[in-house]
Amino acid sequence: MTSLSLTCIGRRAETHDVVSWQLAPQEGSLPPVLAGQCVTLHTEIDGVSHRRAYTLSSAPHDPFWTVTIKAVGKVSSHLHQSLMVGDTIRVDGPFGEFNLSALPCDRPLLLSAGSGVTPMWAMLRDELAKRPDADIRFIHSARSPQDVIFGRELASLAEAHPGVRHALVLEEAPADHPWVGRLTPDMLRELAPDLLGRHVYLCGPAPYMEAVGAMLVELGLPAGQLHQESFGLPVAEPVPESLDHFWLTLKKSGKRVKILPGQTLLAALEAAGESMQAACRAGVCGACRCTTTGEIERQSVVTLSTQDLESGVALACSCTARGDVSLDY
Repeated sequence: MTSLSLTCIGRRAETHDVVSWQLAPQEGSLPPVLAGQCVTLHTEIDGVSHRRAYTLSSAPHDPFWTVTIKAVGKVSSHLHQSLMVGDTIRVDGPFGEFNLSALPCDRPLLLSAGSGVTPMWAMLRDELAKRPDADIRFIHSARSPQDVIFGRELASLAEAHPGVRHALVLEEAPADHPWVGRLTPDMLRELAPDLLGRHVYLCGPAPYMEAVGAMLVELGLPAGQLHQESFGLPVAEPVPESLDHFWLTLKKSGKRVKILPGQTLLAALEAAGESMQAACRAGVCGACRCTTTGEIERQSVVTLSTQDLESGVALACSCTARGDVSLDY
């Protein structure tokens, strides 16, 4: 994975709590990128290094990279307050398998909520640059008109490309807005009547992903036609004494950590106060790579070779225990 020192050449407020930064190298050019891929930003807070993965909202043909970030959490809020035009920042990447180039289809349906719009915006622009007459449906959900990211840009793009049909589903909306509340099966049927003939790309907060994913299954969408990405895991909580659990043993220190069935190795470590490098938290970047002994279940094997799998290497953010496990990282 490439590591770069990039300069912030532009900063723009998208909404009251979302900012976009344009990042460019001081010399040379940026490495190739696929629309929908991510990068990891490095920053320091009170002398402690942090890194987080963010999806690029820029298209591959842009001369710079753009990250669009909502001020949620310690690192994102810090970037809002500290990253200004002229500053430099270390960036690793790009990485990720969530893109139309890796998962091509003729008629995509893009479904997003909140800041989950960022990979969709990049993929939409990239696809239209390649196929100006592409048949694309884009349904974005937000709390209110003031919370819509790239709203004006999306409307302009759809106006210029008749094959693009887009809709905004708003929880709080003017009386004349056609799509109010949360996305429903009836809305999907009306906005994408040929849903079952499309590949669906889904990105947003975990509750949205779970609800819409279940909705698509209910509507009969084949599993192979659903592609999704969600960054961030639920906040890890201490394991109650009364619940059944396994033991996660740290090889270097010998410390034993409780891990619940279904809980990721990373979540268990963080709940116990252990520090582990983690960026995307979605099983794609490889930052939380570790070596395990014991019975585990991997939800992602991206970046892992056959030899890695045979040697017990896993991605802690997307790996659960099926019994007691020893771990080295």
